[in-house]
Amino acid sequence: MLRRQLRAGLYLGTTMTENRPENIDVSFVMTVYNKEYYLPAVLTALLNQQGLANPEFIFVDDLSKDRSVEIIEEMTKGIKNVTILKKEQNEGISISINRGIFLARGEWVRMLDSDDILPLNSTGKMIELANKHGADMVYGTFCKTGKEPMDIARESIPDDFTYTYRGDALPAVLAGRFTRMGQLIRRKVLQEAGGADARVFIQDESIPLRAARLANGIIKMQADVVLVPKETNNLSKNTHQLDNDRFFAHYYFLKDYGDKLDKKIAAEVYLKAVSANWKYVKKNLRHPYFTRDFWRYLAAKLFHPQADWAFLDIAAARFESLPDVLRSKGAAAFA
Repeated sequence: MLRRQLRAGLYLGTTMTENRPENIDVSFVMTVYNKEYYLPAVLTALLNQQGLANPEFIFVDDLSKDRSVEIIEEMTKGIKNVTILKKEQNEGISISINRGIFLARGEWVRMLDSDDILPLNSTGKMIELANKHGADMVYGTFCKTGKEPMDIARESIPDDFTYTYRGDALPAVLAGRFTRMGQLIRRKVLQEAGGADARVFIQDESIPLRAARLANGIIKMQADVVLVPKETNNLSKNTHQLDNDRFFAHYYFLKDYGDKLDKKIAAEVYLKAVSANWKYVKKNLRHPYFTRDFWRYLAAKLFHPQADWAFLDIAAARFESLPDVLRSKGAAAFA
């Protein structure tokens, strides 16, 4: 019911500037929470993306307390295909991004955080590559510039970048780094995959996993398709949050789809979960190398066994007990 309401635009707080046509080439989905410092530059880059026929812009505000929504309204005035969803409660990043994903109408969806600056020609080049190879997913690299946001708002990527294509998307995601926002994914694949795992607060790890399970082909560009300006307050500084979300993205993926995966792939997903647990243990326990966490990690890395669920459930309970980790709110309602 909720997904049908989202698609129909009936969710409370949704503002649509006009009816959206069905021939949208790309839907941009941005989650927003207290980012007034970044938004003028982010929107300058976003609204001037090149090589697009009919883009759509979906903004999902997670109950910002600053002028974020006002800035979006001011800068998108007169622009077609704009949706601003103003929620009535703060739910977290994954649920917010899902609300945007299930409103999207474009052939492609490109997601971004509200402090991500997209080079002006990046989306057009990503679509060109996807169409050339028939790939459902396109990723690139990102760069932490340390610069003021407006100083990088009109950058472009060079024409001579290299890229790799793989037809087997899930092994590629497990073998590489595909976690920064800014990726381009075919809408039908992303929606069928269910978007981000709503049980995990940050979406970075779960979206590529879930989409790659269904995708035909993935491209990795050796070009910075996301520019990160000077950071003021970022969740990446909370290593407990990162370890927790990385663990649960793989834990839930294995729990949901493990019996449908090739055994080799399932073992790789298990290794990712065990590795996230080991990163936490190594940083936080006094004698980490004398724990079963280390030996489980070493065994998973050397021998690629199938999942030890008794061990994973113990690790999950430890992560769930951490007091400084943000949790999604209302995840069950969004299932």
